[in-house]
Amino acid sequence: MGLQDFELAGVQGRAGVSIFEQDHSRGLQVKKAIPYIFIAPAGAIIGFFLLYPLIYSLVISFFEWDLSPTMTFVGLGNYAQILSSSEFWDSMLYTAYYILGVLPFSLLIGFLFANLLNDSTMKGIGFFRMIYFLPVVTSPIAAGMGFSFLFSTELGYVNHIIGSFGGEYVNWLTNPEGIVQILFNWTGIQLPKVLQGPSVALFVIILMGIWQNIGYAMVVYLAGLQNIPQTYYEAAALSGANKFQMLRKITVPLLSPTTFFLLIMFSISSFQVFGPIMVMTPDGGPLNTTSVVVFRLYREAFSYYRFGYAAAMAFVLFLFVISLTAFQVKSIERTVHYD
Repeated sequence: MGLQDFELAGVQGRAGVSIFEQDHSRGLQVKKAIPYIFIAPAGAIIGFFLLYPLIYSLVISFFEWDLSPTMTFVGLGNYAQILSSSEFWDSMLYTAYYILGVLPFSLLIGFLFANLLNDSTMKGIGFFRMIYFLPVVTSPIAAGMGFSFLFSTELGYVNHIIGSFGGEYVNWLTNPEGIVQILFNWTGIQLPKVLQGPSVALFVIILMGIWQNIGYAMVVYLAGLQNIPQTYYEAAALSGANKFQMLRKITVPLLSPTTFFLLIMFSISSFQVFGPIMVMTPDGGPLNTTSVVVFRLYREAFSYYRFGYAAAMAFVLFLFVISLTAFQVKSIERTVHYD
């Protein structure tokens, strides 16, 4: 074989290697593209139904618009009007009442129920778990109608029970007085508005919120309890620890990630409460004391046709929720024990 034959064979070999490398490179590119191909439909749906409305809402928040063909540009005027509006800050106060009422009791009662039901030897344990979880899957509209009937002034079971003990009927859904102020009435002290607490009507809605959240908190806490190794409790028992000490030193710290998760989820969902208020107090409650931020936003848009103002209010609420969530993450996560 001559020198030219060797050179020709070398050229052909290099060409073969080059073709193989190109095919291999194309194969890697196709393999990398497959995940994006699969998520493309979901991305398109999210973009169309979430990102587009979000951007469009941001745009119209800089305009005055009542669904007429023309929009009037006002710049940051809507935002300035919101931040200087006493009605907006009142709705934020009522939202804060709702969150402070629902959040701690949902977590505490859910935690207690989870501990009670964390016993596979108990008879009917599955039935009790199902009963406690039932409010979670109940429609807020249906639940609101049920609570409206329970707390009806004339027909409600709650007032009938109070009346059977000789008490006076309570105007549960039409009383604007704060429950904290009611407790202080006998002293003659008039508390500042921010300290008067939720109105009686909002108190009923808070009770419903707690009722709906307990089942979810119970299930999540139950999952967390079942992930705690039993050897920890056995070692603590051998050391002479009682059940309360085990609860305080083992259960509560190891459930802190679960508590942190529920805290974030319930905080966000509490800001979004709307259905029960719409059903139980469709006019915003007595003296608008159940008109939380989302309900006021709805009325601004669909009752007063101030869509630009409502869009600006939605973004103010969005920024507030994001800020609160970030604060919770920064201030609480350092106390969370993941092992």
